[in-house]
Amino acid sequence: MQTILAFVVSWAMARLVGAGVAAVSKGNFDLGWMSATLILTVVFFVLILAWAWGGRQRMVALWMALAFVLRLGVGIGLSQALPVWGYTDPQKNQSQMAGYLFRDASERDTRAWELSQSKHSLLTSFSDEVKSDQYGGLLGLSAVVYRYLSPDAHRQYLILILGAFFTALGVPFLYQAAQMRWSARAAVIAVWVYLLYPDAIFFGASQMREPFLVGLSAVALWAIFALDRKRIFPWVALVLSLASMTLLSSRVAVVIAGALAVLFLLDRVVSLPDRRWRIFGWAALAVGAVVILAFSWEWFRSSAGWDTLVTMRNSGRINLAITDIGEQYAFPVIITYGLAQPVLPAAITEPAIALWKTIGIVRSAGWYLLAPFLLYALFRCWKEADAPRRRLMIGIVLSLTVWLVIASARGGGDQTDNPRYRSLLLVWLALSAGWALDWALAHRDVWLWRWLLVEAIFLGFFTSWYASRYFHFGGKLPFWVMVVLIVLGGVAVLGGGWLWDRWKRSKATVL
Repeated sequence: MQTILAFVVSWAMARLVGAGVAAVSKGNFDLGWMSATLILTVVFFVLILAWAWGGRQRMVALWMALAFVLRLGVGIGLSQALPVWGYTDPQKNQSQMAGYLFRDASERDTRAWELSQSKHSLLTSFSDEVKSDQYGGLLGLSAVVYRYLSPDAHRQYLILILGAFFTALGVPFLYQAAQMRWSARAAVIAVWVYLLYPDAIFFGASQMREPFLVGLSAVALWAIFALDRKRIFPWVALVLSLASMTLLSSRVAVVIAGALAVLFLLDRVVSLPDRRWRIFGWAALAVGAVVILAFSWEWFRSSAGWDTLVTMRNSGRINLAITDIGEQYAFPVIITYGLAQPVLPAAITEPAIALWKTIGIVRSAGWYLLAPFLLYALFRCWKEADAPRRRLMIGIVLSLTVWLVIASARGGGDQTDNPRYRSLLLVWLALSAGWALDWALAHRDVWLWRWLLVEAIFLGFFTSWYASRYFHFGGKLPFWVMVVLIVLGGVAVLGGGWLWDRWKRSKATVL
């Protein structure tokens, strides 16, 4: 009876939302309404079942609805706004004129529509000849939707529905997984980061792989924590999520599978009472790291080298900075520059049209709000008193740190690729931030405020530097002088804090 009621509710909501989607889509309204309603009925029905599985909590339902509405609403809204308020040069900005936020999304989705209208097999999407999608999974899925549900018109919002669905599906799994190993407050914070991180919203509001991969990684994380010989569902969820990720992007699937394997070994194997299993767990971690490094180093070195060259060509400021200190230091400079992207001071001060300036500020503000918590977690997770929690958080933070460096090297200073690679581990970002804020609040730890002060120093100097560069007022500090002052300011805050804490402890010991 409850299943029937869930289906009826799903159909009713799908009719309502589908009418709105059809009203702003291309083609015949009735056909668009029917296709959107069909997809939305299945989507809402599965989401209701997932919500019921997760415990039927009202807050979880609101989170899932927010995840879905934010991504679909922002996606449709920007698609309507870009041709009007975006950059309208048809030669340079064809994707924006077509309503796409990112060029990758435009090329892949356009190719999917062309494939759906052709007589070719949809398996062509996995051909090496297809350049708009390296892996073919999302291209093939989009072509299936267009050929069988929207053959009369290119209704690009149908793919946004699917992306929003997978992100929303990950909510109850992430919440359950976080509660299994950490506090309720840490779980709530992690979910809010998952929902509201701006880059996750913008990439999730586009015809990109990211919303699918992020949602599936949340499912896989829960499955890793819930694996049990007596229950088959976690095993099925793990296999299906990893297989789906492999179809969408085999390389990302390998990265996520590796990060999950680290958590599984730290969570299950190294905590076993049998000493032989603990040794096996640590040995497996070491061997896995060596194997991954051996097989990926050449690809990483060559691709990162190319991305470094592209960044130097596209950024006069970075090229000049590297020239000043020597090309042998190009790699660390590019990584540091990539970690700072998207740069908030640049987003605030650089000239741009209103729509893209707003997008740039929101995206960069989200990263700069999150970054101090990640730094705090990196330096504070070792203090976690509970050994299992400590191992897990160290594994999460170190895996995330390695990936952020790789993302910065691979994406260079690019404001699209670098943050896009970073957002693939959104679940790890959310868990790190959730643990960090929860631990800081529980222990009233001033170190979080010190990291926030370090970032404030960075932002203050760079905002002044960019403002003087674009608005031509005041004296502009030489770039490397500014960098040195930022480093000295950070060292003063962190070193001074460390000395203060030692003095307080010694004073308390004497008393």
